[in-house]
Amino acid sequence: MELIPDFVKRKQGQERFEYLDKRLETILSPTYGIMVYQEQVMQIAQVIGGYSLGAADLLRRAMGKKKPEEMAQHRDIFKPAR
Repeated sequence: MELIPDFVKRKQGQERFEYLDKRLETILSPTYGIMVYQEQVMQIAQVIGGYSLGAADLLRRAMGKKKPEEMAQHRDIFKPAR
């Protein structure tokens, strides 16, 4: 929710933004560089972290339910795929 003002500014062209990784552009361009949808979390986990679709769904679920212990486990698993 705290990113809503940034989203509005970006949509109206008042704020510029860059993608941390070029691979994020295709995923985040519809939402002006901000992760809005859970599907975006899953796509990023697959593209950047090398997750399978099932593992990406587990990460999405942990984030959605705000389970810090599960998210911490994914921090160890998440490794950028080049």
